[in-house]
Amino acid sequence: MGIHTVDYFEEDGPFTKDIALERFSLEPILSKADESKKSTWEMIKIYKTAVLASTFIGLAAINWGMDGLLSAGVIAVPSFQRDFGDPFGTGFLISSNWQIAFNTVPSLGGLMGSIATGIMADRVGKRVTLGAACMMSIIAVFVQVFAPGRWILLLGKFINGFPLGAFLTIASSYAAEVCPVEIRGLTTSGVQLFVGFGQFLANLVLKGTGTLDSTLAYKIPFALQFFFPIIIIIGLPFCPETPWYLLRKGLPNNAIMSLARLGFPSPATTLAEMQKTIENEAKTQGSTSYMDCFRGSDLRRTEVAMGVFSVAQFTGVVFVIGYSSFFFELAGLSASSSFSLSLSVTVLGLCGVVSSWFLINSAGRRSLLFVGNTILVGLLAIVGILDIIPVAPGTTTAVYGQVAGIIAFAFVYFISVGPVGWALFAEISSARLRSRTVGLGIVVQNVFGIGLNVLMPILINPDALNLKGKIGFIFAITAGLSSVWIYFRVPETAQKSFEDLDNMFEQGVSARKSKGWKSQVEHVD
Repeated sequence: MGIHTVDYFEEDGPFTKDIALERFSLEPILSKADESKKSTWEMIKIYKTAVLASTFIGLAAINWGMDGLLSAGVIAVPSFQRDFGDPFGTGFLISSNWQIAFNTVPSLGGLMGSIATGIMADRVGKRVTLGAACMMSIIAVFVQVFAPGRWILLLGKFINGFPLGAFLTIASSYAAEVCPVEIRGLTTSGVQLFVGFGQFLANLVLKGTGTLDSTLAYKIPFALQFFFPIIIIIGLPFCPETPWYLLRKGLPNNAIMSLARLGFPSPATTLAEMQKTIENEAKTQGSTSYMDCFRGSDLRRTEVAMGVFSVAQFTGVVFVIGYSSFFFELAGLSASSSFSLSLSVTVLGLCGVVSSWFLINSAGRRSLLFVGNTILVGLLAIVGILDIIPVAPGTTTAVYGQVAGIIAFAFVYFISVGPVGWALFAEISSARLRSRTVGLGIVVQNVFGIGLNVLMPILINPDALNLKGKIGFIFAITAGLSSVWIYFRVPETAQKSFEDLDNMFEQGVSARKSKGWKSQVEHVD
């Protein structure tokens, strides 16, 4: 299927092949050599439309960040404890069983939603899939806001899990498919920024409403999740579909127009490179089922995509980010101070993500992931050690030491493991299996979400094991094992095109040799 053998169509009507070729032949051709000489900021200006489109679609990830923190954060809200909890001492408490239920069902729904999204996005496109997810999210949030009891609230959280899985799957895979390799790491890792921003908004609202004595203390935070799905539904018709999806559906005319709208200086040349990648993949495997993700060289790519999310969870980020306010309260701080400190955790997290953009290309994905994860091992060990050091009654030095360790953890995580994980899992897969491989990565995210949200209340709740900071020891061990896996299994993907990555995995290049590996394939210029 050559790009010069079809008629081309704009969205508002057809125009002839000759006009199309003349139009695109007049565009300035930016060669690979030219692009390699330009700074990141210059590349962003050239591809500003692609960056803006990725940013807009990435707004969906804000809801995932909000939901995850709200699920854990509202358990520290007194009015929520009163309305959905049980008597405990002189007040009320959400029992560990109900904490498990509230925090687990969104992940269960997200697991199913991410699998369904991988299939649906390949069939009807990412825009239609995201629009359907936004509609479903609006319905689910409505159920949560007006839930009269625990079981209805649980139902709303379960339904909302489906679109949350879709939000992460679409946001990351869309960014990988509409941006060139030079800025792909920034836009894919930007998903972590939106997740962090969602957590920041949730903490900010909980800080403002959490001490209210009415149902507004938790209904306002829940209702915040209406905003971004509505904005996305309004803007989706103006957002281009990814050219990779259009080309795979046999619509090269639409694909070339999508590239033009996204700001590619020479869309015909880019389309030719895309077509070559697709044809080379078709020579080895033409099908696109989930089972194909576990065959041949795609098996290792799937391992990395799923593994980077396992690494993120093994660091204990659920404990540090999701349960920080509850942990601070149990450590003896007031509810107001706990929410304020949790807010600082998310603010530093956002600063970390922005800082990662200056490192993700220069330092590389592999090195940044390994070094960052290893530092987290030390911080987790410090949190655990401070919990077992004998202190005089009433002394708060160890408590604030743990607080400092958790805040430092947030910054290091969001400058390394968090954003790098999103970049890696979105770009590591083969083009034909991207939606499905990304979906499997989100499945892992939700499987761990289920497991850790079952485990965390048992470990931390005062009516259960009540381990407090000793949890740091547990995650220091799992994060340490993760560093070993990163060193031996995670390759470098920075500055490598999708065709380069195909060749690297086909040749079985080891993770340790991947940084200096160069493809011998000549690109179309």
